[in-house]
Amino acid sequence: MPVGYGKKIRQAVTEAKKKSAKKYKCPSCSRTAMKRVANGVWQCRKCSSKFASGAFEFSG
Repeated sequence: MPVGYGKKIRQAVTEAKKKSAKKYKCPSCSRTAMKRVANGVWQCRKCSSKFASGAFEFSG
């Protein structure tokens, strides 16, 4: 993000990007393989289960 948008906004965007790229634990198979597919849609890479959750962070 270009400089000039303010420190707090840049920090918030960085935190949201980190949360959305992180792998989370699957409630179905208990493996750490949940990845964000789309806004609010999360899919397990191991068992292919799809879940609807938060836009940037999975809370299942």
